Amino acid sequence: MLSSPTGRRTPRVASASALALTLALGTGLAAVPLLLAGTAGAATPSAKAEVSSNGRESSYTAAAGQTNKATVTESYANATDITFVIDDVVPISVGRGCVYPSAADHTKVACTVVTEDSQSPYQIMRMNLGDGNDVVDFTNKSNETYLTTAFILGAGKDKLTGRGELAGNFVDGGAGDDTIIAGDSLLVAGGDGNDTITTVGDLAQGGKGNDVIRGGSGNQDLRGDDGNDTIYGGADGDNLYGGKGNDVLYGNAGVDYIWGNSGNDKLYGGAAKDILSGGAGTNVVRQD
Repeated sequence: MLSSPTGRRTPRVASASALALTLALGTGLAAVPLLLAGTAGAATPSAKAEVSSNGRESSYTAAAGQTNKATVTESYANATDITFVIDDVVPISVGRGCVYPSAADHTKVACTVVTEDSQSPYQIMRMNLGDGNDVVDFTNKSNETYLTTAFILGAGKDKLTGRGELAGNFVDGGAGDDTIIAGDSLLVAGGDGNDTITTVGDLAQGGKGNDVIRGGSGNQDLRGDDGNDTIYGGADGDNLYGGKGNDVLYGNAGVDYIWGNSGNDKLYGGAAKDILSGGAGTNVVRQD
């Protein structure tokens, strides 16, 4: 176990390729498998929070038809273990490894996972919101970037806001017009719908729909996919792909590679010497 002089493990940083492989294996990027929400017999269905039998991963699964408004906080429980506190507006049923911080409040739970030394990063939290117009506010106080978290927003007009160190995390917006402010995430997939994505992660994909994608610092791949998309590069050298549709792409600062792909696209380079390729269609290509 890596540790600091204070006894707390020094946060590890995994390579983008290692994290991508982990997320691909853990969540199936080609077709992300959603956990099925259980149906409670009571009038008010409960979400479900529990920790896996090996103690290494926690999960939160919304009930069918539920609209969630959850605040999620990740922090160290001790020198090695991590606790996720989930504070929602709906009742939550606790399973293995989770407790109610207050016996009087069943809308707030705390789940602690046991972290282990590993040659490869692995997932320690999976949050599946299912259907409904859900809101998630996530704060990572642990600054852990080696062990990953997945947010599956599901169908509906959802919003996720990430604060703190989010490197290595995966966000899937699912169907619906979503707003994702992901900060430093490895992969953000907007899914179907007209999504608005802001990220400084490695890869953002709009999916089907007319999306707006804004990059931040670092080198990123920003992909509009199907639809009439608007993509803004960030402060460094980025790769921008319009995909199918009539797209508008802005390189901004840094040496950017900008591809319009198919459709009648508008490509605008920034202050650096960008490489612009309009692709098939009647395009507007300009370099400042």
